[in-house]
Amino acid sequence: MPDSPADPADLRFEEAIGELESIIEQIDAGEIGLEEAMEAHRRGTALVARCRQVLDAVAEELESATDDNPADAP
Repeated sequence: MPDSPADPADLRFEEAIGELESIIEQIDAGEIGLEEAMEAHRRGTALVARCRQVLDAVAEELESATDDNPADAP
């Protein structure tokens, strides 16, 4: 992980997912010690929260767009 990682709130969805994958690979490979693993876990939790935030916003936007377009309704 970088010395001063970007704030998860500033990351695009794809960047957050990529960093999560990297963290998982490092932990699975045993590349980091216990303290680093705990730090990575905290970082991963923040990244997951960011991903959920983005997905929720997209779902809300899609739902709103669907509600605004009754042409698809029977």
